Amino acid sequence: LIMSVNPGFAGQKIVPTSFEKIRKMRSVLNNCGFCNILIEVDGNISPENGVKMSKAGADIFVLGTSALFLKDKDMKEAADYLRTIL
Repeated sequence: LIMSVNPGFAGQKIVPTSFEKIRKMRSVLNNCGFCNILIEVDGNISPENGVKMSKAGADIFVLGTSALFLKDKDMKEAADYLRTIL
């Protein structure tokens, strides 16, 4: 699990170094022969950030206020949208 915000409360901005942290972790795991280990990310998984995290090597996303609990979409719509873009 990689935290991409400082733990504590919902709605935080992403820590800018999170994408590089994901890339480095994927590289370390792959180089050590652990290609099958999944990387989970928690914190500000907006659609935009989720795509970047996926490209960096993330596999599992903990969703919250940035992508799932939205005012203009119900949870199913939001989840379906994320599944489509990821």
